[in-house]
Amino acid sequence: MEKEKSPEKKSNLGIGPLVEQIGSSDTYTLARNDSANEGLSELDIRRRSIRLAAINLQETRPSGRRSLEDHKLNITAQLTTFGQSLQELNKLEKQGAQRQERLPALRRVAEFNHAIKEMVDDNQSLRFAEVLSFITNMNQQINGSEHAGEGFEQEIRGRLVGMRHEIAYEQIIGRMPGVECRQPTVDEDLNGADIFVSFNDSPMVPIDVKASFETAQSAQAEASRRGFDASHIVWSHVNDEEFDGGFRISEEVIAAKSGYVYNDLLNAVVQQNEATRRS
Repeated sequence: MEKEKSPEKKSNLGIGPLVEQIGSSDTYTLARNDSANEGLSELDIRRRSIRLAAINLQETRPSGRRSLEDHKLNITAQLTTFGQSLQELNKLEKQGAQRQERLPALRRVAEFNHAIKEMVDDNQSLRFAEVLSFITNMNQQINGSEHAGEGFEQEIRGRLVGMRHEIAYEQIIGRMPGVECRQPTVDEDLNGADIFVSFNDSPMVPIDVKASFETAQSAQAEASRRGFDASHIVWSHVNDEEFDGGFRISEEVIAAKSGYVYNDLLNAVVQQNEATRRS
């Protein structure tokens, strides 16, 4: 993976003003002194207080669209439970827990991913490095250094890498005549869908976008081994350096990749629609 470029201008994702805003809010003060905290650890009280304050500080807008500040507050609120959700999932997987038992934690993780994706979609000039820095620094503010560190940063980096390949795929599809796409809901995301695609008004089918050829091949092999159709698993055909430190690709890169993506998509849509007709 290439070294990410530093933002060329002062980042809009600095955490200092946001930390001060949350810490000085009435909601945070009330939550810190709430009788409901009885029996909770200091860390859990801090997490709960930050979560309630971050939720309360968000503004309701008629358009339903969040400002950048509200996106930051939304991600901050979800960071108060994200690390715990990952730990819970790791524990449950080691215990061989069924999907239904893992579903609440899976949903919280999916909602966190959606929160980041929405912020990046609404603010297309954001750079990879500044988003990574914001999330890792805010996590340390919330949870302390003992719950942060290199492991957490690598976890977030991996999620951001996958996210920008999904965004690139959407960009490429958006230039194709006769092809329509839509974002998955959280529930659809939980079933492995990164995007839904239709060719010439055909039924929408889910597509699982991978960030590298090797990852796509591995996922396809695993799906086939388990008896599932692997045609919906595709590679973005974009290399990390082609993002130029951001989350989106240029028109030149889109043009260069369109043919490869079109062929993969056509195969995926045809095979999945045929499978649906046979069932």
